[in-house]
Amino acid sequence: MNRNYLTAAIIAVSAMSIVACTSTTQNINQTATPNSKSIVENSTSKNTTGKDVHHPKWSYSGDTGPESWGDVEGASICKIGQAQSPINISRVTTGTAIAPVVNYRQSSNIRIHDNGHTVVYTPTTEDNSIRLNNDTYMLKQFHYHTPSEHQFGEKNYPGEIHFVHANSQGNLAVIGVMLNIGNTSEVLRPLIEGTLRTTQNDDEVITAMNLSALAPTAATFYHYAGSLTTPPCSEQVQWFVSKQPLTLASTQFTVLSDLYDGNNRPVQPQGSRTVQQLSH
Repeated sequence: MNRNYLTAAIIAVSAMSIVACTSTTQNINQTATPNSKSIVENSTSKNTTGKDVHHPKWSYSGDTGPESWGDVEGASICKIGQAQSPINISRVTTGTAIAPVVNYRQSSNIRIHDNGHTVVYTPTTEDNSIRLNNDTYMLKQFHYHTPSEHQFGEKNYPGEIHFVHANSQGNLAVIGVMLNIGNTSEVLRPLIEGTLRTTQNDDEVITAMNLSALAPTAATFYHYAGSLTTPPCSEQVQWFVSKQPLTLASTQFTVLSDLYDGNNRPVQPQGSRTVQQLSH
């Protein structure tokens, strides 16, 4: 990583100003496991920058890339699974299920950690949640991929954030929110600045983050049954991909992509699965 760039970027980001299941089938053409322990990665080593690298036996390219994930111990489902994620969202049906109700706090402390595959943002308390079918799923962590993992009409967005939730039984529900380039995002500014600081420290904690401002408002979700998008690729994960993207400035996005670019799993076959459009 270019440390001179990062130093300059810290100054630039700090100076940014505030700008910020039965019905008709339709086409989508936009521009662009079930075990909570699966989201806690235990195996570590060090990369060339001294950062922790989890699951060093898999990566996003070369001999340890996605085509080989099924050979990783405990991750055979990556190869043989029939309900894998991400997918290309192109045809959806209007669903009768209820969209998740997001209840994120306006002030949360967030631990930021570079795990060698992405940057993980973990609330320090379990008081951010979603309500799904009269059950509460707590927000465990969120992280990003560049470009997006899900596609809309075979097109990727520049990036995608995954908000990972689990209920008391360990069942997982993930909300995917696309990242698009546009105006500066004041909402994302603390995360961007904290992410920059992780290049200089092992971990970083930011305080009083307004997570509620990251939640999709009046959202339309595309819902389907899928999997984790990294080994062990556990299935029976409920996916809710938001139609509404978050917008950030190109300079903000560059901070994320400079750390990780190409950390997206290729789309997987949809098979017989149905994608439902849900709205509040």
